[in-house]
Amino acid sequence: MSKVFFWIIAAPLAVAIIVFSVNNRGEVALDLWPLDMVTAPLPIFSVVLASLLTGFVLGGVVAWFSGAETRKRARQMSRRAEAAEHELARAEERIVRLEQEAGDDIRRLPGDAA
Repeated sequence: MSKVFFWIIAAPLAVAIIVFSVNNRGEVALDLWPLDMVTAPLPIFSVVLASLLTGFVLGGVVAWFSGAETRKRARQMSRRAEAAEHELARAEERIVRLEQEAGDDIRRLPGDAA
């Protein structure tokens, strides 16, 4: 199902990028103002697509860093859950051991006719 969903999104997106690139082949020279540097003429579509890609990557980086606290809390809760599971297992073993000892003690009571 996820492959179908991927192709439903990816195919039209790829077609849109190709159509955009073919229709915007004109050249533009970028002037990077504070550096007094002018680049060689570039196709408009390459400038636009590079800008979109850069924005997408920077957005992903910001999202990753903003989720750091949540991931940290999830790791802490996972460690606490594992510790609680180990403690529960030890407690269950102790209960079984105590029940066995209590059963042995009951069978050894004096005056038992059995």
